[in-house]
Amino acid sequence: MRLAKPAQFAAFGGAAVFLILLFSQISSNQPISELPNRMGTAAALFRERISGSLGRGNIKSMMETSEKLWLKTVDQRHEYRQRFPNMDFFPARDVHTYFTYLASIWDLIPASYNCPWEVERIGRMGDGGKWVCGMSRYEKNKKPCIIYSFGVQNESTWEQEMLERTNCEVWGYDFSVDNFGPQILDKERPRTHFLKAAIGSETDTTKSPPSYTIQDLMAKNGHDYIDILKVDIEYAEFNALSALNSYTQKQQIQMPIGQVLIEIHLMVGQGLTAPVFLDWWESLEYRGFRSAWTEPNLLVVTLGLEGRMPAYAEYTWVNVQDPKNILWK
Repeated sequence: MRLAKPAQFAAFGGAAVFLILLFSQISSNQPISELPNRMGTAAALFRERISGSLGRGNIKSMMETSEKLWLKTVDQRHEYRQRFPNMDFFPARDVHTYFTYLASIWDLIPASYNCPWEVERIGRMGDGGKWVCGMSRYEKNKKPCIIYSFGVQNESTWEQEMLERTNCEVWGYDFSVDNFGPQILDKERPRTHFLKAAIGSETDTTKSPPSYTIQDLMAKNGHDYIDILKVDIEYAEFNALSALNSYTQKQQIQMPIGQVLIEIHLMVGQGLTAPVFLDWWESLEYRGFRSAWTEPNLLVVTLGLEGRMPAYAEYTWVNVQDPKNILWK
């Protein structure tokens, strides 16, 4: 969560762009009800491909078990969607509606995939900290890993702790500030790279500040892979990840990200509906992302934002179709 003036959100484009990108990925002749089988097939092919390279047999077993647990929640989600195809994000507002609608949007997308390692909260307590799956794996990794951080504002305790405890380098982007927050120590600064820019569905370097897609930033930096992507960009997450999803599918390549730490913003007035949001979520599940941790951001309620609905939530996704992912080694 990053509090900002409403005008700042205009840099990321409207909901219409997001919808165009989304529905270009989900064919009308491939209903949502077919996604579990397609997802399961993709995951099975991945496991078969990397089974010989996994250094620990119990990791493969844990992945198989977690996939079954995840598929269970997918089936439950689809059953609920069939019962309530036009549900609201938070439909239960009183006793009467509670007995009709037992689930909110967050109940339909639980963190049902178990991280095969420890899960640790990195950064400060409260808003700004993030849950990382397998922090010890990044600490022990001898190769410099690559971290992208979208949405910095003036709070960089997460980035500082990642720099302090690993040999990762961090690329940061935020159109509202000129650099990382003051929490980054001078000794860590050489491993940081900052650009004042927005993240969205299109690249436009004529703007001030400019805007970039994820794939164009990677090309600009000479990267073909991101170990950890942190995303906190106030609704622009939908356009940015939809654009990357579409691009990688056209290129017939895997999503080049091992782990995503994302805050999702269901913002009032942006035109997003629960069915469209769930389609977006499932389009990324199809590409291999599994939710391994979640944390509600209740500041949106206590500060009286978004109609006092719990519209913001943190998620940790791991990419199970990624053969480069350090979590599976």
